[in-house]
Amino acid sequence: MAQTTDLYPILKAYANKTSSPYINIEEFLAFLETYSARKSPEQPEWAKWTRETGVKFWSEMSGLAESGHCVLMTDSPQGRIYMPYYYLDQIREAYHSVDDSADIPFPSEETLRIAIPAAQVRVLNLETELGPFFGGPRDDSGIPVSMTRQNGGDGQADGRHSSSLPAIVKLIFPEGLGSALIPAPMIPRRLMEAALIKVRHYLKTHSNREYALHKLSPSLQGREKQLREMLDQIAIRPLDCLSAMESYSEFSWLFWAHFCALVKSDIKKKKETLAEDLAAIQAVFVIEVCNGFFKVRAVKQREREIAFRALELRMEKPPYYYTIDDICAFTNDKGVSLIGLYSPEDLDAYLKKQIAGNENEGLPGWMILQGKKGERWYIKKEKLLPLCAKLLVDTRPLVKTEIIKRWVKMIRAFQSEAAMEKDADFDSLLGSYTAALNPVLKALLEDPKLRYMYEELERTKKSIPASSRIFKGGALIPMNALYVIRRKDLLADAKTMLPFWYSIPVLASIAAFFKKLGKTRRAKKQAEEELAAEEENAADEETARDLQNMARNIAGQMVPPDKNLDQYLTELESRWSRLLDKQARQNLIEDVNSLVRDSLRYTIRIHKNKKISFRDLNETAAALIVRSPALQSLGGRDSLLLYIEFYMVKLLLNFKM
Repeated sequence: MAQTTDLYPILKAYANKTSSPYINIEEFLAFLETYSARKSPEQPEWAKWTRETGVKFWSEMSGLAESGHCVLMTDSPQGRIYMPYYYLDQIREAYHSVDDSADIPFPSEETLRIAIPAAQVRVLNLETELGPFFGGPRDDSGIPVSMTRQNGGDGQADGRHSSSLPAIVKLIFPEGLGSALIPAPMIPRRLMEAALIKVRHYLKTHSNREYALHKLSPSLQGREKQLREMLDQIAIRPLDCLSAMESYSEFSWLFWAHFCALVKSDIKKKKETLAEDLAAIQAVFVIEVCNGFFKVRAVKQREREIAFRALELRMEKPPYYYTIDDICAFTNDKGVSLIGLYSPEDLDAYLKKQIAGNENEGLPGWMILQGKKGERWYIKKEKLLPLCAKLLVDTRPLVKTEIIKRWVKMIRAFQSEAAMEKDADFDSLLGSYTAALNPVLKALLEDPKLRYMYEELERTKKSIPASSRIFKGGALIPMNALYVIRRKDLLADAKTMLPFWYSIPVLASIAAFFKKLGKTRRAKKQAEEELAAEEENAADEETARDLQNMARNIAGQMVPPDKNLDQYLTELESRWSRLLDKQARQNLIEDVNSLVRDSLRYTIRIHKNKKISFRDLNETAAALIVRSPALQSLGGRDSLLLYIEFYMVKLLLNFKM
């Protein structure tokens, strides 16, 4: 019986004593009073249960029920307690002393003499269903989240659930070799440790070590020394073999493949299979399966590492900055997509790690540039300054050309702006053209991380190339200095592209006078044209009102009284657009609507000076179907004809000239 006087250990001990996870509360209280009265003379701490036993029991039981360690049941008049950890504790105890059970098979319901409710056990095939346990996240019960949940495989017991209760897995061995119970969090490591202990016992009995050495030497010819060392390691430090398996050593994989086949073949030849034989063959089946999964996991891990190295190298190539879509499209030198070698989740975790960096190592290895329109570009830290210098060189001629064009146009129109006279306004103009012509450069110059990177280089006394010296006194140098562009030089270049008299003030004033006079005449002419256009627009507005009134009358007379126009159109759509694929059906409807809109515009143009009747719409719809072979192939032609007519009515209701 339990030595501690806390309620939960007493309940556990009582459940083990009665060999059942169900405890009758009335019987347990009677037992507790009797037991504590007998134990209290020798152990005074038990005296607390001799008085007001029921009150103290319910006081502690509320906490146990809230934590999920106990479940109160109301299926009997006296009340019962269900111990959800009952089976789990027994299985854990079996794996706690694997050395003592090396000569017997893995724990099972038969060997433990228990019958676990189906809702609390997850049955898996050892050979085919263990893969998800070798990588990826798991849920609270220890089951990989990638595995499809089955009824009863989520930690439930007779309808009661504890989210923190680990799942119990029942592994089915092949060839009728029984089963093994194990808590899901113990797979694969604790499962493998138990298997290796059983293999050690197998080698230590009946001279099996020498037998294995003799049988395996021809298969591993030239590696006899490694073979002996491996057999010695199993005998002395069996758990060390697990590290070699997990990291995938070629010899380790070959050894276990041959060794497992040897043990299975040797035991199957025996006329009678003893308990220790069953334990050994179960163990090698576990090792064989896990050895294969460890290899697959290690190979995939190496592929991921190589893929991420390829990703790093790709990030060091021009243009140096990439969006997440660009990164997902990267390939290795063989043209294989990197996103196929690592998962999107792996990539997301890698990017977060690179961006977070290490607080003790300064700025992170990767950075994100934020554009004004929500763009996000990834770039490696050491490429910030070289990229900035390259973009400045590439953008300089573009900015210079655009500003010269701007000023040529303004001077020709006898206009001027502050940027022609003041350096501060000139810098502002350079900045606006930079944002328009190269938003990445603009985002980079405005990002404080560029300055932090620059200061980090200065602190570490690393040489900064002259082309990358873009800060002075902690501030970005002016835009004209970054581009090495002088305001006066651009203004002079603009004037050289115009006739000489634009540079002579007197001649320029005379030309400006005559241009102003010409503008006055053009303004008068434009006013007359606008007046005529207004009169024409008034006529168009009247035509639009007539068409809307006509459409309103048609809708009122022709649409069924129990529906509005939109409802009727939806009903007609379902009659002629019968594609099952939702997107394809929507595309078909939009194509028909587009044809109708184009046809209606043509009809309005040719009937501009007369009113349109419902007959005209009917003729237009019929002609549209006749001219379009694609429409003729659709089913529900009458419904299609009606749909086109009433869709034109809907368009006319909102028609504007």
